[in-house]
Amino acid sequence: MLPFLAAIAIFLLGYLGLLISNFPYLVPPRLTVWDTAAAPASQIFMLMGTLVMLPIIVSYTIFVYWVFGGKLREGEGYH
Repeated sequence: MLPFLAAIAIFLLGYLGLLISNFPYLVPPRLTVWDTAAAPASQIFMLMGTLVMLPIIVSYTIFVYWVFGGKLREGEGYH
């Protein structure tokens, strides 16, 4: 488990290094994060969609875990 987590950490640290080295420019050296942001109306529209869909997705995930959790006995399934 430790090698897997270490590989994920190295992968994420690589992207973090790219982000830090280019901040605040997304397309160096012309556009900043704030220049490339969507219009406030678009961001509010996406926020409303997220506020509706995120609880539905989380609730469904919890429901499926509750329905199917504990169905396998020791030794069943893939090894």
